[in-house]
Amino acid sequence: MRGFFTALAFLTRLVPARLGKPEDLAAAMAWLPAVGLVLGGLLVVPLALGLFSATPWVQAWLLVIANLWATRGLHLDGLADVADGWGSGADGQRFWEIVKDSRLGAFGAMGLLLTLTGQIVLLHEILARQAFAAAAFIFVAGRLAAVLLAMSERELARPGLGQLFVAGATPRGVLLAMGMTLVPGLALVSPLTLLAMLATALVPSVALRGLARRQSGLNGDFLGAAIVLGETGACLGWLLVN
Repeated sequence: MRGFFTALAFLTRLVPARLGKPEDLAAAMAWLPAVGLVLGGLLVVPLALGLFSATPWVQAWLLVIANLWATRGLHLDGLADVADGWGSGADGQRFWEIVKDSRLGAFGAMGLLLTLTGQIVLLHEILARQAFAAAAFIFVAGRLAAVLLAMSERELARPGLGQLFVAGATPRGVLLAMGMTLVPGLALVSPLTLLAMLATALVPSVALRGLARRQSGLNGDFLGAAIVLGETGACLGWLLVN
């Protein structure tokens, strides 16, 4: 369970922050869906219990803000960095210089705007139909997308914290992550809905995989982007079949 608590501490505010040893960070990769389940439950259950008696628009907005706070904006920062690098059209070392630049560029801003507004719109539709279980599951689906992206391009991992996480995307770790996705998924939504949500959550990761191959590298920013875009895609998948 050390990997689970390391993932929870490093990727959320839910427990005191701690970096952990390299082997702990590697073990944390398999537990990303479990972290998503905890996060989704804590954020969505208050809405399901009616503790925030607001319109679905307000609930969706609050859910996006709560997710941003709980994750310290870490994954959104990764999305912005990758969007800036992709939008620049640069290749090779110049691409990675743009990705690692702490300043927000035009493409990063556009990526954040489109993704956050998209999540609010899609979550509004889900919450308006009181599909609270599906709303909680999107946090699981997004994190499985990151695990599968890491597994597919492990050899491209660049030096840094992201590389330590990617090292844990072994066949055993991926199977564990898939189990921690499918078991709660089948309990929360129908099999058809589960299939649709996972399929659409993985579509952005396919594009990210292609970008990683073109740029001969994969880092933590790519994983963060996969999580955020995977969450958004899972919302769309639910709407396609419900």
